[in-house]
Order: sequence, then structure tokens, then C-alpha cells
Amino acid sequence: MIAYPKPASAKALSTGKAAETEEDDGGVTAFGSMAVQRYNVEAVDSSGKPVRRSVHAAGVGDVERLLAGEGLTIRAIAADTSTDSAPDSPTVKPAGPEEIVWTGSPSQWLNFWWYLSCLLLITIPIAIWKFLELRATDFTVTTQRIKLESGVLSKTYDQVELYRVKDTILTRSLLQRILGLGTIRMITSDPSQPELAIPSIADSENVRELIRQNVERMRRLRGVRELDVADDVLPHNHL
Repeated sequence: MIAYPKPASAKALSTGKAAETEEDDGGVTAFGSMAVQRYNVEAVDSSGKPVRRSVHAAGVGDVERLLAGEGLTIRAIAADTSTDSAPDSPTVKPAGPEEIVWTGSPSQWLNFWWYLSCLLLITIPIAIWKFLELRATDFTVTTQRIKLESGVLSKTYDQVELYRVKDTILTRSLLQRILGLGTIRMITSDPSQPELAIPSIADSENVRELIRQNVERMRRLRGVRELDVADDVLPHNHL
């Protein structure tokens, strides 16, 4: 028979990802009126291989149900009474009023070769269309998001929240350096815009720095953290 310690008073299971938390001196984190505690569990999987897990839950019963759902057989459970056992969840703070920090359009130098072809009286209608298409493209960077407006006859509006921007890259070709231009490329966690580019804009270094500063500010306000999950920490039944 397995001897279980006395569970926490509340009856709720938590993964430690609540929006608002409060820590007390007993290593338990309160989520509203519910409390969770960390339990150290020794179990075996379906192949008999020993497994050790650390689970945040409101009681032993919740731990049993959670691990049973993963196909694990519990051998021993011990409550972790250390003061840092509660999940550390960031507090979401209000972002405040949204303000525009930069707005602009790509340089017409992107169409240089189309304009050059016009000198040879080739593809003049295409060059005119390219001019109008680029002229109708506008980027707006605010304190909370990046907005994109494009389209000549019909308009398309898209946006990416700044806290979703994971990395910014500034590239400057030889011609762009001569003309004082640069292209800002961003890697995001937005499913509709995994990559976003603001091509051939003036003052690109300062614009990139404005984006970086506001990205960091929004990530702090929303409590967003980057997590790198290694393959070897995946459950065996997922392999």
C-alpha cells in the first residue's frame, strides 16, 4: 500500500499557468480561492521503466488522475514542502494607451529595374503597376503592434502583436547602404505571419531599435517567456 501525505485543502488541478497568482510562505500558490502544491512522484510506464515527475496539483487524487491519463502507474508520492514549490506565473499588466511610434512605406528603389526597363520601352504598364502597388503599401508600428496595409484596387489589412515578435534582423545590400536604406525582417510566433519584412526603408537602424524596445516592453507587460523544449524531455509514449 502506498502511503500518501495529507493533500492540500483545495480540490483543483493546475499546471501553474494562471494569469494571476499570489505566493504565501508555505510553498503553495493561490489561484483565486484554490491552492496547489508540488508533489514529487515515482512511477513506472507501461514498459516498466521508472519515471520521476514533479506535478503541481490541489491534492493527491488530482495527481493520480493526471498520471493515470498518461498511462503511468504510481509507486510513491511525496509533497514538496519547500517554499519555492509553487509555480511562478507572471502577472499580466495593462499595456496602457496605444501610440504610433513609426509609419512609412518601402522605397521606390525596390522598383529600380522596372523603371530601368521603361527606358528600353519594355513592360511600361507593369512598371506603372509596380509603382502604384508599392505606393499603396504602408507599415505602421505602434506601441503594441505592427500594422500592414496593402493593395491598389482592393485593400488588405494585417497586423502582428509586438509580443509575438521573437527576433528582428536588419539586412543592407550594397545598393541599400549607398542609398541609406535597409530591410527589417522579423521572426514571429503569429501563425498567419511567421515572417514579416519591412523592405527598403530609410533610417532602418532606428526603426529596428524602436521595434525591439517596444517588443521587450510588451513581453514584460504580458509576462511572455521563451521556452526551448528539448526532445529528450518529451514523454516516452509520444516517441
